[in-house]
Amino acid sequence: MQFLPWPWLFVVVFLFSSSFNYAFAVGDAYFPQDTTVNLTIDGVSTNYTIVAESEANQITVNTSSITVNISNGQTFKFRSYDADKLTNDAGLTYSCSGGESQLTVTVSSTKDVVISPDASACTSGGGGGGGAGGGVGGSTSTTTATPTPTPVPTSTETSSPALTGATPVSRGFVTLVALNLKEGDVVSAAGSDDPDVYIVNSWGYKRLFLNPVIFGFYGHLGGFSKVKNTKALTRDTLVTSGLFRNCETNDPKVYGVETTGEDTGILHWVNTTGAQAVADDPEFFKKVFCINNNEFGWYKQGTAYTSVNQIPMYNRKVMGLSVSPSVMAVVSGKVKVVDSVAWLNVRNSNSTSSSIVTKVLPGEEFVFVDLKDGWYKIQKDGQDLGWVLGEYVVRL
Repeated sequence: MQFLPWPWLFVVVFLFSSSFNYAFAVGDAYFPQDTTVNLTIDGVSTNYTIVAESEANQITVNTSSITVNISNGQTFKFRSYDADKLTNDAGLTYSCSGGESQLTVTVSSTKDVVISPDASACTSGGGGGGGAGGGVGGSTSTTTATPTPTPVPTSTETSSPALTGATPVSRGFVTLVALNLKEGDVVSAAGSDDPDVYIVNSWGYKRLFLNPVIFGFYGHLGGFSKVKNTKALTRDTLVTSGLFRNCETNDPKVYGVETTGEDTGILHWVNTTGAQAVADDPEFFKKVFCINNNEFGWYKQGTAYTSVNQIPMYNRKVMGLSVSPSVMAVVSGKVKVVDSVAWLNVRNSNSTSSSIVTKVLPGEEFVFVDLKDGWYKIQKDGQDLGWVLGEYVVRL
């Protein structure tokens, strides 16, 4: 059994809207996960991120600025993935690194800090004149290790050398709204071949709760009665991620999970710089989900990965008699090849080392008669063709 959520660790912060601005709940505004804020900068609608684990008394978002009411002991982090200048009226400095900029706000006494981003790109060390209590933050990639990782599918599966795995866009993802979902929803396609529970983020990624025990570590999610039932197609439009960070301790290290069994896994620290992680995978930080101390301590840890390319694809492993009969039953249905590839290899067995028997084209649909370790066995006109990697097809 499995499932996984994302950064909704403690208090839910509610949003209230008014004509030109909106404010978060009166009292402590706590953000258990990355939260998107939209501002209009130089006439252009621009998204910024309130970094997970940020805390303040109240946040007010105006048309082109954000006002943070913050007290001593609280920390508020504001990030631009476009490396915009994060100018502010408190003279606080901000960091510029790896194509991103980030402002970390801390104060010695309660005050309002107005952040007014500038669309011109910042440079390293940019910021204000050094106001009291200010600090800088950066996004660094981190992680902790485990045994030898399972092989990552290579670009030989498709004609796109840069494509090492499916992205939400390649599966037709536009927004969560289009899927009738919102960030932090806990979903399951009950009755499908994969009834596990996931939690979703606004980038179109989802995480699995690997074990019912782990799901129990997040009581604020409301338990199984609050899980939203969704279609298998909706679930599969969202790409599963196995990248985690312990946000309860604000540890900047990022870990990749290696599934070792039906309900078990090992964490590996991804020991590489943030800039290198993004160079290897532009979607890297969009895939990182917050976990708490209980879940972090539940996993065993292995040796560190030294490259993003070592992180195994996050696939569920079904292990013999530990799985219920309904899960072990042969599954079937239809799949369609994603449009983001020129062709997709069909192999003799469910392995990238297996021989290629033919190639299929984007948009082609096939019946599948088996599913193993993320691979689909497909048929055409009632005849077996072979196996295709599930990262490049969408369930119909």
